[in-house]
Order: sequence, then C-alpha cells, then structure tokens
Amino acid sequence: MKKAFFLLLAVLAFIGAKANDGVYYASGNQLIPINETDISVKKEVLTITRVGNHVEVTVYYEFFNPGKPKDLLVGFEAPAPYPAYEEDMSLFPNQPHIRNFKVVFNGDKLPFEIAHVEDSYREDWDTKTPRKYYVNGKIKSMTRQQCVDAMSGEYADVYSYYFVYHFNAHFREGLNIIQHTYEADLSSSVEEEYSFDYILTAANRWANNGIDDFTLEINMGERESFMVQSTFFKNANEWTINGKGKMTMETEWAPAGESGSPYFHIQDGSIVYKKKNFHPEGELNISKHLWQLLFFSNWEESNDGQAELEMMKRQYNNLSVAYFEDSDTSKFTAEEKRILKNLPFAYRGHIFKDAGLKKYFESTRWYLPDPAYKDSMESLTPAEKKWVQFWSK
Repeated sequence: MKKAFFLLLAVLAFIGAKANDGVYYASGNQLIPINETDISVKKEVLTITRVGNHVEVTVYYEFFNPGKPKDLLVGFEAPAPYPAYEEDMSLFPNQPHIRNFKVVFNGDKLPFEIAHVEDSYREDWDTKTPRKYYVNGKIKSMTRQQCVDAMSGEYADVYSYYFVYHFNAHFREGLNIIQHTYEADLSSSVEEEYSFDYILTAANRWANNGIDDFTLEINMGERESFMVQSTFFKNANEWTINGKGKMTMETEWAPAGESGSPYFHIQDGSIVYKKKNFHPEGELNISKHLWQLLFFSNWEESNDGQAELEMMKRQYNNLSVAYFEDSDTSKFTAEEKRILKNLPFAYRGHIFKDAGLKKYFESTRWYLPDPAYKDSMESLTPAEKKWVQFWSK
C-alpha cells in the first residue's frame, strides 16, 4: 500500500524577527515527511552558495530503507512571500522567489507537482499537529482565486498560503540517494542587508530522528561578513573556515535571549559545520547587517569621520561612494580619507608599514594580513576602483 507523507515547515517562527518594512522572499527546507518509522537519513551534505542577490542550494542525501521497497509522497514547503501582494500571483503556480527546483532520485530526475495550501500552521502552533491540507490520502489544494482572497484577508501581512512542491519517490531496499537543487532569493529588512533561512528540524521526522552524518557548507562570497545564529549549535568552535577568514562573537546583533552568535569575516572561501548523530533543535539563519544605519545615526552628531571609521571596523562592506557623493565630506581629515582609500587593499590583506594605517586595520574585526598579496588596481572591482578615486581627492 502506498504511504504518503509531506513536510512541516516552521517558518512562522521567524516572522517576529523580521522588520515590518522588510521583504521575506523564501525559506529552504529539507525533503522530509511528517512521520517515517522505517527509512533513516544516513548522510546529508547541504551546500549554500550566494550568487548576487540569491543563493544556490544543493543537498545530497543518503537514505537507508531496511525493509521492502515502498513508495512515499515527499514534499518541499515554501511560504508565500512576505508581505504578500496580489501581483505575486502573476507567477502562479510557482513560488516567485524559488527557481530551478530539481530532484534526482537514484539517478533519475523526478517530475513534481505544485499544490497551494491553506496556512493552517497558526492553528497548529501549540499542538504541533500536522497541517490539515493532507486529508484522506490527498493534498487539499487551493484555487488561484482562493489564494488571491487569502492575500486580502485578515492575515495578509504574513504568509497567506503555502506552496508545496511534491513528488512520488520509490525507495528501494537498502541505500537510496537524493540530490536536490534550487535557487532562492535573499530576504532583506531595514536592519539586514540580506538574510536566508533553512529549516533543519524537519530532519527529526525520519526514523532515526535526525541525520547520522551531517555536513553544512556556506559560501557567501569573497570579502564578506555574515552572522550565523547560534540556534542549532552550542559552540562556535564547531565551525571551521575553509580558506582565508576569521570569526568574532557578536552580542550586539544576537537575537533576544541569546548570549551571542558567531560573525564570520571571510576574505576568500567558505565555512563548514560537521556533526555526527545530528538532531537539530533550531533552524539555520544567515544574515548580514546594515552598517550604514549605525553610521548615519551618528553622522549629524559627529564633527569628524570617526563614526564612519568605527562602522567600517565591524565587517567587510560593499564599498560604494553613493553614500557620500551628496554629503559634506569636508569633516573627514586627511588621515581619515587615507584610511578609507586603503580599505579595498586592506580587504585583500595588504600589509601596511605606515604606523597609522597599521594600527587602524589591525583594530578591525576582519583584517587578515596576506604576505602574498601585491597591490594592484586591476584586482579591484569597478565599485572599489571608484571608491579609491573618490577618497584620493
């Protein structure tokens, strides 16, 4: 007899952390059923790579079925964007901020369908019971008009409905391999330049209540600073840096009730988390904060450029002169301009002999000296070249 299962996505837990005037595009999730007593997750390798304003997610699974072959209906839940607008329906039936969704099961690319279901998770928050859209062995899907109506209802400012990408998988006896890929847009808010969430706790719904061998690799790009909330790990030292980078603990930007979360400053490379017998108790959240807010809040009160220099110490930034072209930069001293001009080279590890520059850059959270780096304007991005020219005046 065919058994059917689908996902439970705890995305609403993140709503309270998002600013009202931000945008929450998409969350990632594992291909996990509600309850499976036989099949276990032996291995998972989750890779998240940032490319511009989106991430590419690749997941490799090894499942073990100890019994006879069985068919399962497996799903991937994705919320409607927040805030939800009727124009989002122009891409119906797809989630407009998730693209190139693919599943390869034991070497075969599987076809999938997309259902649109009522958000009943609010009702089930306390009891943690399964969603009500799976009834009598079938997914109860909403029509396009019902989705439009949901976006104009009482809860239109939060997830009004969910997309469920679902497919049939024939689990043979023994080892089964799933390779799952998709792209998702990064969210943003008045406090965050970008953020991305991935639901880990759904892994606990397989027979072994977790993952025997779990690997997570995050690559957010070169010269990039970002935070990983301390939700599913207890010790920041459980992370390793694959490449050039360093880690600092941040309490100022940590979620309420947390003592601090690691902030990674990666000159080049990725970060890796490995865990045996992984039973996640929290979800993955990656974010980068907007340093400009902290800077501009002190701009008018400052008589010099110290507020700007202090903000630059916190993290790698996308250097753009747009913030200064229409501002009075006469308050910056010659020394402060010299420091700002040298930021792109410091980002790449230039070793400074000048005492003033050396003192400043060694006081930052991100600076990593690289004896092999040789100064070259050609190594800079177009925006960084413009930055150097602007502060050379």
